[in-house]
Amino acid sequence: MTKDKSYVLGLPGSARLQEIHHLKAVQIQMSQVEGLATVLSQAFHNDPRVAYILPEEVARRSVLPWFFRSVAIRASQLCGEIYTTATLDGGILWISPGHESTFARIVQTEMQAAQFKLRRPSFRRWINLRAHMEGIHRRVAKGPHWFLAALGVRSLNTMKAISGALVEPVLSRADGDRLPCYVETFHEAFLPFYEECGFQIAGAGQVPRGGPNFWAMIRAPRE
Repeated sequence: MTKDKSYVLGLPGSARLQEIHHLKAVQIQMSQVEGLATVLSQAFHNDPRVAYILPEEVARRSVLPWFFRSVAIRASQLCGEIYTTATLDGGILWISPGHESTFARIVQTEMQAAQFKLRRPSFRRWINLRAHMEGIHRRVAKGPHWFLAALGVRSLNTMKAISGALVEPVLSRADGDRLPCYVETFHEAFLPFYEECGFQIAGAGQVPRGGPNFWAMIRAPRE
């Protein structure tokens, strides 16, 4: 990273200057919730954890927009911060230090109240994955920390640059507050991006009962 702590990755210097305004992360407005739910549901459509819970594509197309609009975004607004760009190129859901348990309870309550959205086998797989990953989270990330709950972008062509812009506000704040950050990824191909942002693998494996591979990563604060 450069000394100015810029996380707008993957752009040469001149392009970075030209795109910096377009890529600047902004906190979400209520009018953007529906659009961001669409962007994130599309970004997570083929995510290994989602495909494990919802193997059928038609179910993913039905459930994911509801999940992000009514559960994940709402819980993140209550327990953390959400950033996007002026043109909704992507979005990031952060859970602030000390609010991980509250976030998990809200998600669990909403999912249990809306079991009709999931078939019973899918609901059991969600419980299995959630229980395993919450255990990993507690073991790996001890003490106050920021939790990156979801990161998705509209276009794969600009994924690295937009993702870099989206992570920047909280990474910079975490550095200033001397706090670590935690993220889970189920895509091995995403490891280089997170490593470039300063995350290191703290745990890895496979979710039991046929679940996906995962990597749990911690980022120590930088000077």
